[in-house]
Amino acid sequence: MKYVRRLVWFIASRLLMFTIAVSVLLCAFFMCMNTANVYIVLSDGLQKRVDVILTREDAPELNNYFHPDFLSADPALIAAFGKDSPYVDYSITGFEHKLEIESLWAWPWDNYATCRVLERVPTITGKVLSSRKNEVEANIPPWQGGRYEVVLVKTSGKWKIIGMRQTSIIVEATPTPVPSVSPTPAG
Repeated sequence: MKYVRRLVWFIASRLLMFTIAVSVLLCAFFMCMNTANVYIVLSDGLQKRVDVILTREDAPELNNYFHPDFLSADPALIAAFGKDSPYVDYSITGFEHKLEIESLWAWPWDNYATCRVLERVPTITGKVLSSRKNEVEANIPPWQGGRYEVVLVKTSGKWKIIGMRQTSIIVEATPTPVPSVSPTPAG
C-alpha cells in the first residue's frame, strides 16, 4: 500500500506541475497576443488620427482603431474640421510621426488595456494654400504632441481606443530655414 500511495502522489504532483506550467504558458501567450494587438492599434491608429487632423480629410479607417464614442467627442478631431484649425491654411504633404509606448498592460482575461504613450510629430512638410499666401506665415505651425494615458477596450474580438487623456504637452520647435550656401567662384 505504501508504494501505491507514493506512486499516486508522484503522478498527482507531476500532473499538478504540468498543469501549472501549461497555465502559465497560456497566460503568457494570450498576454503577448493582446499586447501585440494593442501596440498595432496604438501606432497605426494614432498616426491615422494625426493624418486626419493635419490634412482635414475624412478617414473612415479611423473606425478601425477608435470607438465611435471617442471619435464623436475627440476635441482635436473636432477642432481639425473647424475654422480654428492651425492647419486650415496649409496643404500638408507629409509628416513624421513618432510614438513611444512607455507602458502597456493588457491582462489576458480583461477586455480593456491601459497605456501611457508619448506622441510627437517633429516634422511637417507642406506649403501655404495659394489663396492664403499673403495672409499667413510660410512656416507650418508646430504640432502639439504630448504624453497620454490611453484606454482601449476589446469589443467583438477587436481592440479599439476608447479614451485618451493628455497628461503633459510637448510643442515641437518650429524649424528655422537654413540659408543655402552657394559656392564662390575661384578668382
